[in-house]
Amino acid sequence: MGGRVPRTQRLRVRPGEGWAPPGCTLPKTHHAMTTHNHTIPDRSPPGSTRTAPSAGHQDGGVKCATGASSKIRGRDNITIGTWNTRTLRAAGKLQELTHEMDRYRWNILGLCEMRWKNFGETTTEEGHKVFFSGKEDKHEHGVGFLVHKDIVNTVMGCRPVSSRLITIRLRAAPFNITIVQAYAPTSDYDDNKIEEFYDQLQNVIDQTPKKDILVVQGDWNAKVGRDACRNWQGICGPFCNDDTNERGLRLLEFATFNDLVLANTFGHHKASRRWTWHSPNGQHHNQIDYILVRKRFRSGVNIART
Repeated sequence: MGGRVPRTQRLRVRPGEGWAPPGCTLPKTHHAMTTHNHTIPDRSPPGSTRTAPSAGHQDGGVKCATGASSKIRGRDNITIGTWNTRTLRAAGKLQELTHEMDRYRWNILGLCEMRWKNFGETTTEEGHKVFFSGKEDKHEHGVGFLVHKDIVNTVMGCRPVSSRLITIRLRAAPFNITIVQAYAPTSDYDDNKIEEFYDQLQNVIDQTPKKDILVVQGDWNAKVGRDACRNWQGICGPFCNDDTNERGLRLLEFATFNDLVLANTFGHHKASRRWTWHSPNGQHHNQIDYILVRKRFRSGVNIART
């Protein structure tokens, strides 16, 4: 596999806004994915409070409500990101991740390829909370969320689905926010495994409350290109790869069926700021990580960038 660019895909949103029409416009395994019906609740101490709100930044920074019954308000800006960590298995890797995130403005970060076994939650030294979902018998795949300490009290629950899917729900007004973190199979897998993944993902979407702001993000191992901007108007923007591959078409079909848009293909950024994968020889660069949101809430997206 090629090298992973050490950048996050980030999406800054306001939970209170609706949809405005756009201007234009999947590692090898032979084990079937398993589904867990468990839910990881938020385990913050009852009655806990905070002494001060998190810092507010200019030009669309982060503002968060605080307190035991805190929720994300419509006027608040939150930053949601996705990152393929390649592994967090070795000692000290989680500390490296949280140290790296100090360079960014962020509220919740979806993680791929954590390679942690089983499912559960843990708290970092800084007070951030990690929810994770992996295989029971292997350090393989693995997805999760890193939730900033300032919004931990807004977590209503986190549900591990498989080593490739996990969901989290945040208390917000006027609509709660559900985020699905996905790690799609690579091109090494046959079509049956891809369809199995999308069937499982569709079940997750179908179980999400219809009124929630839905964000589906992660490493899709798929290429969506500028040709999709012409053929899938309103689903994909022009700031993406040069062409679309077969797995990219499957992603577009999924997005269309669920009325989702690829938010980070609408951000006007140069190509080198959109790449998230390099070939081993350094000659090919692709964007394979995408953040999808429901069309009706796309106007609540302030900026999507790498």
